[in-house]
Amino acid sequence: MFWSRKPTTLIGRGVPLLDLKSAIRKIELPDSDRIGHIGCFGTTRIGKSKLIENMVAQDIAKGYSVVIVDPKGDLELFSKIVQIAYDNNRARELCLINPIYPEFSARINPLAYYFSPEEIVNHVVAGVQAKDAYFHNVAYETTLMIVLSLLALKEMADPELSINFAEISRRCGAEEISDLMGALTKIEDPSTQEILHIANKILQAKEEFFGKVTSSLRTVLTALSIGNMGRIIGKARSNRFVESLENGQRVILVVQTGSMLSGKVSDMMARILISMIQSFIGRRFASGQKIEPPLAIYIDEFSNACYMGIEDLFNKAGGAGAMVSVFTQSLADITAAIGEQMARKILDNLNTKIFMRVNDPLTARYVSESSGTRKKYDPFLQLGGGITMRCSEEAAVLPEDVLNLNKRIFFFFGINGRYKGKTELVKPSNLKVAYPDIISKAV
Repeated sequence: MFWSRKPTTLIGRGVPLLDLKSAIRKIELPDSDRIGHIGCFGTTRIGKSKLIENMVAQDIAKGYSVVIVDPKGDLELFSKIVQIAYDNNRARELCLINPIYPEFSARINPLAYYFSPEEIVNHVVAGVQAKDAYFHNVAYETTLMIVLSLLALKEMADPELSINFAEISRRCGAEEISDLMGALTKIEDPSTQEILHIANKILQAKEEFFGKVTSSLRTVLTALSIGNMGRIIGKARSNRFVESLENGQRVILVVQTGSMLSGKVSDMMARILISMIQSFIGRRFASGQKIEPPLAIYIDEFSNACYMGIEDLFNKAGGAGAMVSVFTQSLADITAAIGEQMARKILDNLNTKIFMRVNDPLTARYVSESSGTRKKYDPFLQLGGGITMRCSEEAAVLPEDVLNLNKRIFFFFGINGRYKGKTELVKPSNLKVAYPDIISKAV
């Protein structure tokens, strides 16, 4: 009887942390452990993108569905993804989202697939960056009322009404909500009474605070409803990506948000698309189903993609067969984005951590404290002339070790061991993707 080898992902080569003089070996992570999620920390230009490239290439070759959120729009990474997709007869599964080049981008409506209206609301509110829970709750309640109203109008008055960011944006504001209430009162159905009650409560809230909340909502919705972002997300009517996943088909989704050109808007798009994927995983988990084939999610510049509620992605996604890998510069980045308590919650749900060179002393200290201890033998000379060995314990990794790592060198903390190693050397892609030159317009 032959046993097939369980799939693993090659991270690099190195030695156990407590036996640095042992023979160099492959550092492989069983894919069964990857559902416990991976966090990679390292400063810029130290090798994180090449690690992503290496892992993504392996996942595509294994036949997994893959999502890559790449704020920088790394053409080398995209070229390698396209090449590996062609090499494995998966080119037709490629889907690109890129607001900088909308003519090459797929159109995706993140609100097109849902089980409950709350899912739609979560996607919209994910775009609003807010640490204050009360602010977040008011934004949620306001959006919920608008979404419930649109769904009621679609079901009972206008079947052709689209539920997308552009439609929600048109109803965001005190005057627009009043008009929406007027449209609902014309529908003689008991279900609309509860929606009208919620709308009245919202309009009776403190005008100043309500104005701040709706202003933030309108900013997000407007940004996603006009220009290039509106063309590919805000006004889209379908969602080929989620449709394929729902039907058990393989997909390779590359999201290039163009953060250097569109700034905060690109971060909004990243958060909303991740929320969309989180909802799909949640539907699978709630129905007791696994995602087949497995879904591997890669999020670069993770701190820019954080939103309130993303911690549930790490708590529950593994149960549905999704593997999340996040990459950021330091713990401080995540803490600044969502607060220390939420950052710690996410950190506790990362069963595998990879630390490359960091510049943040707090992150370096965290690595040292997490590395365990090793015995240290120090010789010292006695007064009588004899030499004695003294045994003591010290951290297996010192903070200065992390601050001084060279390119591609990493510390690996996983369920099956702790290692010091070097990432695999990634060969350049034989295929080169080239975008048209961006020509600036004079005012």
